[in-house]
Amino acid sequence: MWPPENLEMDAPEVRRIEDPQQMMAQIFECVEQKDAKGLKTYILEHKLKEESIFWDLILKIGDSVKSENFENYPNFFEVCNRCLLYLAKIGNPKEGLLAFLQQMDTFNLDDTKYKYFLDFVQIVLQRIPCKLFHSLDIALETVSAHLEGLTLPENLQLEGPEIKLFHLDDKVVRINDVLNSYLDFLAPLVKVSAHSSPISSDAAAKETLVLKKHLVQLFDHPLCYLILTHNSDDKFKSESRQSAEKAMSLLAQVETDFHRFIKNNKTSENSSKSKEFSERDNQTHTETDDMQKKEPLSEQDMATDIVDIWDFKINISPHCRACISYLIHTEFLGIDKFPSVYRHDYMLEFNLGILSLLLQNTNYVVNYKGLLLCKCLTERVCKSAIPTDNLDNPGYITVLNDLINVMVKCPVRDHRTLATQVFPSLIARFEAPGRYRIYQNILSSCTHSGLKGYLITLLKNDLSEYLKLPQKHSSTSREMGHQHVRITIPSVDLPEKCFTGNSLHRLLKLVLYLPEGERTDMLENSDQIISALNFLRFLVLADSPKLNRTGLWGFIDTVEKDFTDPLRLGLDLSQAHYKLERDNIAQGKMPGGSAPELSVSVDGATLPAAEKEQKLDLLDRALNTHQMMISLLCRLLELMEQQSLA
Repeated sequence: MWPPENLEMDAPEVRRIEDPQQMMAQIFECVEQKDAKGLKTYILEHKLKEESIFWDLILKIGDSVKSENFENYPNFFEVCNRCLLYLAKIGNPKEGLLAFLQQMDTFNLDDTKYKYFLDFVQIVLQRIPCKLFHSLDIALETVSAHLEGLTLPENLQLEGPEIKLFHLDDKVVRINDVLNSYLDFLAPLVKVSAHSSPISSDAAAKETLVLKKHLVQLFDHPLCYLILTHNSDDKFKSESRQSAEKAMSLLAQVETDFHRFIKNNKTSENSSKSKEFSERDNQTHTETDDMQKKEPLSEQDMATDIVDIWDFKINISPHCRACISYLIHTEFLGIDKFPSVYRHDYMLEFNLGILSLLLQNTNYVVNYKGLLLCKCLTERVCKSAIPTDNLDNPGYITVLNDLINVMVKCPVRDHRTLATQVFPSLIARFEAPGRYRIYQNILSSCTHSGLKGYLITLLKNDLSEYLKLPQKHSSTSREMGHQHVRITIPSVDLPEKCFTGNSLHRLLKLVLYLPEGERTDMLENSDQIISALNFLRFLVLADSPKLNRTGLWGFIDTVEKDFTDPLRLGLDLSQAHYKLERDNIAQGKMPGGSAPELSVSVDGATLPAAEKEQKLDLLDRALNTHQMMISLLCRLLELMEQQSLA
């Protein structure tokens, strides 16, 4: 075959087609064959102007904007996007908006197509001279549906440095990628709405409501389930943190007072409001039917009428409010739009419901937000600043119980540690009578020995602080039997009154409580018993019978009768039982002859039986615990005798 005479001969020029249907058929053929050059020629080079076929072209070319073509046919993919961008810029914006939204309103929308189509929707929205209130709402509802459908990261138990692995999770990376594109899509719309002129204030205010509605939804899904913390020691911010900062920045442009916004927008609505909205909906349908029978309205009139009858309200979900409060008070994002006129104790009480919501959540990321928020809100309140009457608000006890559940049941060590720090800090913010009520409430209702032991230690530290306070005393001499006893009485009504006398006696009944007397399981209740013995020893040493500031020595006989005597007998019996059990196992004997074989299974898997050495080790530990309790009890009885004789 002879070569052509001119190797540099140009390709034949594609002629312009005048017939719209023929033009559309030719473009469809180019799309089917993935002919990037032909597609670019017919639409971009010929500067297609026939708007009657734009809708069909958007739908056809839009089907080719997908991940498969992005990877395998990058040149064709780029031309498709350039063509769609051209159609978005010169076509009818309302028609183009509907066409692009139709492409995005699918269940199998991939991220690549979503991110590129955001630019097209943004362009047509900006071209609409008066963005109809409900049209903008519908557009954002469709666009945000893909983001709301993203799968959340798994609920993993991450601790310490492991948290950094969370940001590398594929689901987290995907969420941040899509979320950043969505925020970039909203940014110019928010900017225009925030800087709108006073002339269009009414329309702009309604557009602002729409933007605000869809912005706040981001703080529920997905931001609430992402780790948003940032330490000053870290050189770089995570993608999740950057997304949260960008979202708060946009929300701050359309909202002037975050506290008022959270307070006034509740998810729960009373029946009267629901009825009002129902009646308004019925009226809307009637007015809409009447409008369809009238003559066509101008664009401005149509926008006004539709906005007036459009029933719109912002409902902030509980998790959304919780996430925003967390970002404001803990991460200090958007703090410039939060009034600084509220007392810290008011802000703590205002957020009790939010704290309870977060602390009760079994998702570890959400739960940790609750712990951090509770820590920050609590530390800003001065100690002994919350009045006792505030405990009539059940939210305080609910939050304390939620902290207890985290301390006792949460499998993540970092969460338990932080809850253990926040719990006493929150109690310390109440006045002395309030703390007394809290101690009494928890000790009377709690059955966990470790928690009761911890609470008894807090009570001991609390009473120690008050006993260190300087006091003015007055002395009086009374005749008791054949002796004159000088009794010292505080001359002022100090706050430790609630921890002395009969009040202390009532608390000690809870502190020194043995459920079954001498038959109580000493090992199971060892934490409570050890703390109670330490508490009694502290009282005996800190308050002598001569001063008797706490009133302990007025009911010391009751303490001996109800606690120390049965405890001594119970410890002797329990220790003897464990010694016998250990001797039998050490000698290979089984009590009562041959014992039945027992097995323990977890999730259907049978655990191997404990070895002889393991059993002996456990029994040795139990005996050591008994010996510790016996030593503390002996020392306490010795100090009580010494103080009585002093």
